[in-house]
Amino acid sequence: MAEQDHKAKNIIIKRVKKVAAGAHGGSWKVAYADLVTAMMAFFLLMWLLNMVPQDKKEQLASYFNDFSIFQNPGPSAQLLDSGGLGPPGAVVGSQDERPDVAIDRDGKAPSGGKGQGTGDLDGGRQLDAKAAAEAQAAAKAEAAAEAQAVALEQQVEKALQESVPELAGQVSVTQEKDKVRIEIMDKSDRPLFDLGGVALLPDAQRILAAVTGVIRKDGIKVAIEGHTDAYRYSGTYSNWDLSAGRALSARRLMLQQGLPPDQVAAVSGFADTRPYVPGKPLDARNRRISLLLYREPKPGETPAGGKGGVGAAKPAPTPRTPDVGEVLEKQIDNLYDKSTDGQF
Repeated sequence: MAEQDHKAKNIIIKRVKKVAAGAHGGSWKVAYADLVTAMMAFFLLMWLLNMVPQDKKEQLASYFNDFSIFQNPGPSAQLLDSGGLGPPGAVVGSQDERPDVAIDRDGKAPSGGKGQGTGDLDGGRQLDAKAAAEAQAAAKAEAAAEAQAVALEQQVEKALQESVPELAGQVSVTQEKDKVRIEIMDKSDRPLFDLGGVALLPDAQRILAAVTGVIRKDGIKVAIEGHTDAYRYSGTYSNWDLSAGRALSARRLMLQQGLPPDQVAAVSGFADTRPYVPGKPLDARNRRISLLLYREPKPGETPAGGKGGVGAAKPAPTPRTPDVGEVLEKQIDNLYDKSTDGQF
C-alpha cells in the first residue's frame, strides 16, 4: 500500500537558469568599445611609426631621451637651421656635455667643445658685443648731434645780435637736445604782423632773413609753426586760418631769402592750442612764429638716439624664442608630413 502511494505522487524538479552578469545590463559593451578604440589608435600609431624612416626614428628617440619640461628644457627646445631634429645626439647631448647644468661630476670639468653647447654662448656674446657697439655708436651720434645743436644755437644768436639787436626781447633761441627752437614773438607796442592778418611787418622780415642766412648753406631742415592768442573772430575765419597763413607767409619769405625749398620739412598752424605763456592766453607773446631747426642724418650715419630727421632707422624687433610646446608640435608635424607624403 505504501508502495502504491509512493508511485502516485508526482515529483517536481525546479531548475534555475543562471545568467552570467545579468544584473549589469549592457555595460560590457562600453568597455569593449573602449578596448576597440584603444586598439585602433595603437595600430594607427604602429602604422605611422612603420612609415617613418629608420634615421628619423633614431632622431626622435634621441630627442626624447634627454627631454625634460622641468629640468633644463632650453637646449632641447632649440630649432636647427635644417628644419629637422638633426642627427642623433645633435639636438641635446648627455648631462656631461651640458655646460649649463651644475651637477656633481666627481671633479670632472664639463666638456664644451665646439658643437656641444658653446656655440650658443659664443653667439650670445657676439650679440651682446654687437648691441654694446651699437649703443656706443648711438651715444656718440647723440653727443655729436647735441654739439652741432649747440654750435647752431650760437650761430643763430650771433646773427640775430648783429642784425636785429633791438629785437632781442622778441626772439628766444633755445636748444632741445639735438634741435634748436627759435620763437619770434609779437609785442603790443612793436607788432610783427598786421592786426588779424598774415602779412609780415619789416621787423619780422629782418629776423627771418637773419635766420635764413645761417641755415641755408648747411642743409639744415626747418619746421615752421604758426601760433595765435585766444582772441576769437566772427564768421568762418578762425585762429587756425590765421596761424597757418602766418606760417605760410614765413615760408615764402625764407624762400625769397635763398632757402632751398627741400629744407622746409613742415608748415603747420596750431591756433591758440600751444600758448607761449600758458597762464595768459591773451598775452601778445602767444602770437608768434616758431622755427624748429635740426640736421637730418647723412646716408649711413646713425641717428642720435634713434630719432632726429625724417627717415630715422627704427630698432629691429627682438625675435621671440619659441617655447617647448611649439617646437615639439612643429617637429611632430614635420615627421607626419614626410611619412604621409604620397599616401593620400
